[in-house]
Amino acid sequence: MRSVLISMLACFTACGPSIEPLELPADPAAQGAPVGVQTFELSDLTLEVWYPATDATADQTGELVDADPFVPAAVVDLLVSVDLPPIDSYAVRDAELRNTGEPLPVVLFSHGFGGFRTQSIDYVQHLASRGYVVVAPDHPGRMMGDILPCLFDSLVDDCNVDLDDPGEDDLPDALDVVERWNTQAEGFFEGRLDMDGVGLAGHSAGGMSTASVGDVDARFTALMPMTTNGSLTRDVPVLYAVGSCDATVPVAESVEAYAPIPDGRWLSLTGAGHLSPTNLCDLDLGGFAETLLAPRDDVNSVWLDQLVALATDGCPQDAPQLVLDDCPDAFWPLDESQAALRHYATVFFDEQLRGEGTLEDAGLSGAVLD
Repeated sequence: MRSVLISMLACFTACGPSIEPLELPADPAAQGAPVGVQTFELSDLTLEVWYPATDATADQTGELVDADPFVPAAVVDLLVSVDLPPIDSYAVRDAELRNTGEPLPVVLFSHGFGGFRTQSIDYVQHLASRGYVVVAPDHPGRMMGDILPCLFDSLVDDCNVDLDDPGEDDLPDALDVVERWNTQAEGFFEGRLDMDGVGLAGHSAGGMSTASVGDVDARFTALMPMTTNGSLTRDVPVLYAVGSCDATVPVAESVEAYAPIPDGRWLSLTGAGHLSPTNLCDLDLGGFAETLLAPRDDVNSVWLDQLVALATDGCPQDAPQLVLDDCPDAFWPLDESQAALRHYATVFFDEQLRGEGTLEDAGLSGAVLD
């Protein structure tokens, strides 16, 4: 019996996942560990989850993010074909979860109007590389696939825009799922998640969801709304990120929404547009509209103009719609604005969820933190 116990103890030590502590670059915007990604299809939720992976993953090629599955079949049939460019990613599908030797902090991400759960791959995979588990639900009712049919006279019945905020249900439900995962026997994340404090971030309409859900759900202890006019009054740490050349949500609206926040920090990305926290510019939706949509006589021109304005706001290949003294004819390059977001998001969540570092020490050229 004693030999059996010794063998079991030896296997527990040797057979379990070996500990690979995070060794992170000093630059908060630099990638840390390799990243894994999985998709979880639940009865009423679809979740994309990014997480730090083992060092063995470093030699594997990340999968490209394909937006085509988010285009409804009815739209594809009508246009004969839709072939959106893929988005680069270094996240490896179904990679092994890294055992850092301590529970991993969690951040939920909420996509914007006309977006989808993988729209901000640069942002979410970066946080995962820095040791976070990032969970992004789709929000049916404001996804690309819900909105595209609205453009066509013959597909009006497939138009599925929800004017209420689906994130107000989806985000708490997603967090319920994550809490269950952490206690699920032999589950992928069993006992590996730090649920004492959870971050919540979102872009545009997802920023409004971040504010509204974060205002009432105390499980979320650090909030990062981006390019939005969502507001809240709960005393919770907030990093409120805007682009100074955002034509979709003017800075004046964001300033008004930010004013009543008790514990807020203001981050302005000088010269950045509305889509700067996303990778949607990689899809060249402006070119897609010009080539495949504008020539058609069955397209609702009002919807088309509005959606093209939204889909190009912040894209370097498209001229800014908002012309001010500090954004006369070109956006701040996306690689720079995205690096700034990676930088400040990492420092903010490290400060609030890990108790490491402070935003006061996180100055960066091209971004203004107040």
